[in-house]
Amino acid sequence: MSAPLIQLSDCWAKTDPVTGRPALTVRDHCLIVGAVAEEVLRRLPAPCSGLPPEGAASLAAVHDIGKITPGFLRKCVHSKFHSIAGAQSCESNHARISQAFLASLPEMQDAQGNPLDWMLAADGHHGRYSLPRATKTFGLRFGPGVTEGPFSWPRELRELLLAEIKEAFGPLPSEPVAAGARVHWLTGLVTFCDWIGSNTDWFPLPAGETMADQAELESSRRLAGEALDHIGWQRREATPGLGFPQLFSIPDFSPRPLQQSLVNLADQPGLYIVEAPMGMGKTEAALAAAYRRWTEGAERGLYFALPTQLTSNRIHERVSGFLENIIADQSIRALAHGNAWLREDRVQSFRPAVTDDATGPDDPGDATDACRWFASSRRALLAPFGTGTIDQALMARIAAKHSALRLFALSGKVVVIDEVHSYDPYTAKLVDHLVSWLLETGCTVIILSATLTARRRAQLVEAAGGSEPSPTPDAYPLITKVTAGTTSHHPVEDPSICETKVVLDHRDSSSPELYQQIADAARAGACVLVIRNTVALAQETYRQIKSAACGDDLKIGLLHSRFPHFRREENEAGWMRLLGKDQSQRPGAGCILVATQVVEQSVDIDADLLVTDAAPTDLLLQRLGRLHRHARPRPGGFGHPVCWILHPQVDWGSDIKAIKQALGPVAHVYPPFALYQAERIWKDRHSVNLPLEVRPLLESTDFIPDDLPAGAAAFRDELAKVTANMLNAGSRQDPFHQATQDDTEGAQTRWNMQPSALLVLLREPPRRQGRQITVTPLHGEPVTFTDGFFSYDLAKALHENAARSPAHVVRAAFGQQLEWLRQHVNDAVLAVCRDSTSTLEIVGCETHPYRIDYSREEGIRYQRVSAPASQEYDEESDNWF
Repeated sequence: MSAPLIQLSDCWAKTDPVTGRPALTVRDHCLIVGAVAEEVLRRLPAPCSGLPPEGAASLAAVHDIGKITPGFLRKCVHSKFHSIAGAQSCESNHARISQAFLASLPEMQDAQGNPLDWMLAADGHHGRYSLPRATKTFGLRFGPGVTEGPFSWPRELRELLLAEIKEAFGPLPSEPVAAGARVHWLTGLVTFCDWIGSNTDWFPLPAGETMADQAELESSRRLAGEALDHIGWQRREATPGLGFPQLFSIPDFSPRPLQQSLVNLADQPGLYIVEAPMGMGKTEAALAAAYRRWTEGAERGLYFALPTQLTSNRIHERVSGFLENIIADQSIRALAHGNAWLREDRVQSFRPAVTDDATGPDDPGDATDACRWFASSRRALLAPFGTGTIDQALMARIAAKHSALRLFALSGKVVVIDEVHSYDPYTAKLVDHLVSWLLETGCTVIILSATLTARRRAQLVEAAGGSEPSPTPDAYPLITKVTAGTTSHHPVEDPSICETKVVLDHRDSSSPELYQQIADAARAGACVLVIRNTVALAQETYRQIKSAACGDDLKIGLLHSRFPHFRREENEAGWMRLLGKDQSQRPGAGCILVATQVVEQSVDIDADLLVTDAAPTDLLLQRLGRLHRHARPRPGGFGHPVCWILHPQVDWGSDIKAIKQALGPVAHVYPPFALYQAERIWKDRHSVNLPLEVRPLLESTDFIPDDLPAGAAAFRDELAKVTANMLNAGSRQDPFHQATQDDTEGAQTRWNMQPSALLVLLREPPRRQGRQITVTPLHGEPVTFTDGFFSYDLAKALHENAARSPAHVVRAAFGQQLEWLRQHVNDAVLAVCRDSTSTLEIVGCETHPYRIDYSREEGIRYQRVSAPASQEYDEESDNWF
């Protein structure tokens, strides 16, 4: 093929999903994306206005200019380039070609001839930055001695297209910059604009069998505005002038001093740290402060981040009610919450045009990525108002696929991080990094905690560019404000805070009478909350209590993370209602809820009696916050809060192996030295006064006695080494210099987090007839779809019937994962459950080393039935909540 026969209009960017033929030219796609970028940039809130460089729209427009290369164009079998001689030896990753082309342009180089890091946005718009980045061509893999040399037309056509783009949108960026928050943010902007510009609902593919350049700049700009209006991008019609009664629909709402103080202090962007006891209205304080920033400042939305899915679901209910009162536009209000896409009235369709963007066997391609984002919990980040887990936000700062899109989505918002004390040193370091980048990208950050140590507060202040005074304040409640590097502390006086004395009853966790005693308390009318440290312990406790209460009319429930989504939602909603604030919903007789750590914080559960496994001090204090939360009549014998703390029998002077055996699975959940410290602090206590003793108890965890028992001393040394490793690993996390991992929540946000998989429960195996596949979920109606096309109904059914499982339990099935399943949900295997209580049949895997059972009452259980392979990690612990 000779150069004169190749025109710019021959170069395709998208193919028709029905015919598979080239349908959209590179020129048209780049023009459309540039128009979208112009509109997005025009709508940026003031805090983000300084983030993009001059020329950002042009850079967004040229993101796919690397598709003008034989290696990419030959991918379509209907293209005239498919059989071009020598093309198979050319680089096919068009994002890398785009970056290399930009790197070669003098206008994109500094005075020393080094390429400007802005070009990383072109390479990273598919979610990954290329490594290594040592040369101007950033390590392009053309093969030994093979370049685009035989083909002169690719560069000529790229320069021709570049000239048209610059005429439409202006010159490329020339501002010097180092890879950091701004570059990462720009990569997210380019990704977002690419996805919007690829949506065939908003930008239909040209009609006709012959591909040609057709896009017009003005019409593309008009369609871009309509598309952004459709998804509510950057709209924030918050009704001004509302007081606390109007914000929370409580006519006689009189703000507590903590709430009013935070609102008064929130007069400018910055970091606000709120330390206050459980039940003091920290959530409402944060929402009211966010409202002030929306109406008096320039921030434009909200992301409310919590430690677990359960806490984020429950906060969502409160946030939704709040938004109902202040947001007039339903199209904005409907976008809140990570699981909103599971509701029919809240889904926004997304139909990207097809292109072969996959760069390898593990890369699903950009069209699939877009569908997953717009039909999953990730979408809460892009919504103006969203709630979700902290992990979704932390992934904005690490080397996870599409982390740049997360940072772009969060920028300019009020970001609330609740229960910030809950994280290990590794995750805490990531939180510090995230806080720094959020502030740099125009956010106001509000951090909430009931159990924050002074040392941890100082770390957060430093991350925000401030410094703590010496000595640090010991007031409680306390609000810390960091703005423009200036730190101020504001103690809160609240005469209405009532001192509560909780009676502590220390019991042997292995006592055979324990389950009968719990049942007896419920028979006496108590609403009992039992918190166990692992799923397996919670399931066993549930079975034992059911046996002890046999024949009694007691409501007994179980909450943990290994239920399928639909069942977990039923369980959570039912028990949050029964044990919540509304007295009319409370059971007439006693009841027992057995749960894992999913209920220890940020949920409004009010128990008459708490039974809890021993745990680190801050978490024990959180669990005590589930006792007597509201003023209400209590059954006889439970007029005052009582907590039974279950202790394993441990000789801390013995060797490490013996201590871990005595601790059991909890030794894999919490550091043994933290458990020793908790026992030292709590074992001789028969009561605790809340909140008076919260601060002293927290600070006592930093005191290490000189006369430690031998085993405890060994665990102290072990913890010091692990903590140092965690902090070093957290400090190294960087999206530009580390290999990008898959877009899986929790993959890199928790230290040595056990890899997980999704078990999708079906009533029968999938049935195929030609290209039509029918999937019959355990819960819901059968879904029939066409193989190769994304189906929202299927994605919804799969997620509603998915339960979390440790990945090693179903590892043998991953190699058989069906392609259509990979396109709709990450890291999932199909499991057939033929009865309500059943041993699951794993689709595509006849033999595997675990027996997996499911029951409606207990969720997923598993048991090893064959020995592990020599290299397999045999997880004896059970550290999933």
